[in-house]
Amino acid sequence: MNKSILLNTSAVSALILSAAAVPSIAHAQDAPADDSDIQIVVTGSFIRGTPEDAAVPVDVYSSEDLDQSGISSPLEFIKNLPEVGSVLGDSNQFSPSAQGNQGLGSINLRGLGPTRTLVLFNGRRTLTAPGAVGGGYGDTNSIPLFALDRIEILKDGAAATYGSDAIAGVANFVTKKNFEGVQVQGDYEFIDGSDGNYTSSVLIGKNFGDLNIMAGIGWQHRSELPTTEREYGFQPYSVNPSAWSALATPGFFIIPGVGARPDVGCAETGGTPDGICRFSFVPFDNLIEETDQYQGYVQADVDLTDTFRFHGEFTYAQTDLDRIGTSPGYPPLQGPGGARLGGGFSVSPDNPGAQVFANQLGLTAPIAGPIGIFLWRPFGNLGNPTDPGRGSGRQTANNKAYRLSGTFEKDINDNLRSQLSLTWANYQRRRSSPGFVGSRLQDALNGLGGENCNPATGVPGQGACMWFNPFINAGPGHPSLGLTNPFYVPGNENSVDLIRFLQVTNGVEETEETFVADLIFSGEFNVDLGGGNIGWAAGAQYRKLDLISRALRPESNLDLNPCVILGDQSCVGGPLEGAGSFIFLGGSRPESLQQDVKAIFAEVKVPVSDTLEITAAARFEDYGGSIGSTFNPKGAVRWEPTDFLVLRGSVGTTFRGPLASQVSNNAVTTLAGITAAAGNFKAVDIAGNPADLGPETAFTYNIGAVVDFGGFNFSVDYWSYDFEGEITTTDAQAIASNVVPVAGGLATCSNAFAPLITFDGGACVQGTTTGLNISRIFTQWVNGPKTKTTGLDMSASFTTDIGPGTASLGVNASHILTYDVGDFNLNGNLLRDGFSAVGLANLDRLPGSIAAWRGNAYVNYNVGGLNLRYGASYIDGVDDERCPALPAPCATTSAGGTNFGRTISSYTQHDFHAAYDLPIQSFDAQLQFSVENFTDAQASEARIPLGYNPFIGNPLGRIFRLGAKVGF
Repeated sequence: MNKSILLNTSAVSALILSAAAVPSIAHAQDAPADDSDIQIVVTGSFIRGTPEDAAVPVDVYSSEDLDQSGISSPLEFIKNLPEVGSVLGDSNQFSPSAQGNQGLGSINLRGLGPTRTLVLFNGRRTLTAPGAVGGGYGDTNSIPLFALDRIEILKDGAAATYGSDAIAGVANFVTKKNFEGVQVQGDYEFIDGSDGNYTSSVLIGKNFGDLNIMAGIGWQHRSELPTTEREYGFQPYSVNPSAWSALATPGFFIIPGVGARPDVGCAETGGTPDGICRFSFVPFDNLIEETDQYQGYVQADVDLTDTFRFHGEFTYAQTDLDRIGTSPGYPPLQGPGGARLGGGFSVSPDNPGAQVFANQLGLTAPIAGPIGIFLWRPFGNLGNPTDPGRGSGRQTANNKAYRLSGTFEKDINDNLRSQLSLTWANYQRRRSSPGFVGSRLQDALNGLGGENCNPATGVPGQGACMWFNPFINAGPGHPSLGLTNPFYVPGNENSVDLIRFLQVTNGVEETEETFVADLIFSGEFNVDLGGGNIGWAAGAQYRKLDLISRALRPESNLDLNPCVILGDQSCVGGPLEGAGSFIFLGGSRPESLQQDVKAIFAEVKVPVSDTLEITAAARFEDYGGSIGSTFNPKGAVRWEPTDFLVLRGSVGTTFRGPLASQVSNNAVTTLAGITAAAGNFKAVDIAGNPADLGPETAFTYNIGAVVDFGGFNFSVDYWSYDFEGEITTTDAQAIASNVVPVAGGLATCSNAFAPLITFDGGACVQGTTTGLNISRIFTQWVNGPKTKTTGLDMSASFTTDIGPGTASLGVNASHILTYDVGDFNLNGNLLRDGFSAVGLANLDRLPGSIAAWRGNAYVNYNVGGLNLRYGASYIDGVDDERCPALPAPCATTSAGGTNFGRTISSYTQHDFHAAYDLPIQSFDAQLQFSVENFTDAQASEARIPLGYNPFIGNPLGRIFRLGAKVGF
């Protein structure tokens, strides 16, 4: 599908030519550009110039381009950019890099990570996603798409101009100017297996003399798409074992005097008997989460005098995910018995479900004592009773953000201008996941559960004290699969009130407040070397960040509850300090972080002749404290040897300081399926590193050419990024695999990385401890290995008149030639060998999936009021780098394993879009119709829990879209 036209070397010429070939809403649009000599500022520079001045690769997408392509959200636009790697936005809670980021949108140029791409809104920093798990990048979901005039993508390092987070490039979202009228638009998407997606917006603009005010609101809704609605989303254990767990309900128990026995009903309730009961949590999860996004935007532009102007803007953004599907209940990795598989829980023989359990096993003698829990989870095949219908556990993620920005511009004289901008933003994020409090669960297994039950004085099962039934006889069946449980005993259900006391909303609330002040002077020197006057810009920037994080509940606060027993403090100073009171999830400590960054910068553009131009820029940035300061220069050359050929190149250095959360004393917990633990999910703690974490540096360059004649345009650019001291986390998979070389096998307790793992009982015992005994893994932000990536960007387009209309076609592609990650050394020991990431899924390591090729193409025909467009997008396939190194799950079918997801095939999507301007005189109206993915291409299989790789394929299938736009 895409939409990109790179014409000449200038963003502006692309905008002018693309807009000329599309239908428009006459009364509800920007004032058109008068000619190609307008002095503007192109993204990547603070110097005004003409359209021929851009010496760096900038792609421009007009609002008309987005309409033609059926784009209705920033996420949809970004995912189809060829130069963009893995981006957040769709469900992928099983990836550590995506956890804690639900509801946030990112842009990831070159696959270098979202924190290395700067997101601007009208040339100023936009709302930044907070958080210690992720965050630190511009949240593209906060962008009011309905108010945009264009999107400019600078595909070149720009740290010398904008600061350290512009290493990979810049995405600048630019709003309409001088807008007058009313524009109302909306659309609806029909999606198989879903209730559909829809958007709506209203935009109003009005001139009041020298004052223009524009205001609008927008709403985007995405409906839940369960995993069971796609064939690859729920596969048998024999096909995709990564979606299954050995910890289930029905569970595996140890009965006094009898021994270890599995509960009944595994196959009948959707599990896979395998000596134990294999449980799949995937039917309770979603491919797409129900999401509501709201944006409000107000903009004012006023000419105070002929030489003095003011631009002000206010943005409100809210994203709500109130029902994120997840496992009905997480398994116990710790509990009253400490950090150990099963948590050391036991069930009183007087539990009402216990004797039924024994009878269903065929045991006639009374149970002699407490039943030990070994392989089990509180809720499995029976689902979670607090979620009628699906039986899912329900996470939440709620974002609310405000941004206020004002810019004063003063023309001091014909050759000197000044600009002062002040930007304030406040981003509030609340996220939670249901987690069982271990000590409360143990009380309830003994009949002493409940908010109003005192375990010290209560009587089991009487008054306010309630039992928790852990056996299969507690529920009627598997709600997501619609299976009936023949072993259900009515009356043995668990109380919803009890469940809500045991399983609480574990999570954090984070608030990030930022303030940015920019002072910029620009102008021209009356020095002409043959190509015009020398242009220049210089200025200063101050950025201040304040991040506050607090636990949602006392149970989650590790300052109050650092140990596995709620309220206990005895573990402080020991290996289990910080394990927290939950049986699976981690807690957090209250945190208040600050960061101040000061910068000065300058750039100069020297037209040496009519055909040769040299640009130089430099920036000094000071982070203070242990991070220090940096000086980053950049140079660029543009040469036009003929009227149809432009050659360009740039070279520079970059420096990126750590985020405030990365140099804090706090730690956050994510979850990962650990290969050494036979794929079972374990806790991964990510700690800040205030003592040793330094900045990362990079050397970047770009060489390109543009050919433009007779309606044909072609451009090619070769780019290179070479990193030293990359800011990253230590690799939890590599730590575990060093200590446990064979999945599920014996641990090498003398390994240098063994102290980074917490095992059952808190110690590693040589010859006894295995990968299954891993409880949690300690990782930390560090300066990691060298990384180098190179590639090619190519773009071609052609426009001509055919019959009564105008036809255009184009292709845009990005090819990653190399993405080499060096050896990872930690504390003088080799943690992980270097590797080439290109063509691999990199499912268990950064940088994530790196497809060698990404591209799109389009054919567009506009005649009268009708615009027709065919688009295609392509993402190259990748291989699962873990195969054939892992055992059976990656073995060939003939060996008794599975080939599912061994190769994640390429993905191609074909789209058709039509827009028709109705012949109505009193107002302008446009109808839109699309069939996206009209071949109904399915996402390629991947051996991960969701069954497909969200960074390669699209789970939506064929989409029918109806839309309308009305302008007054």
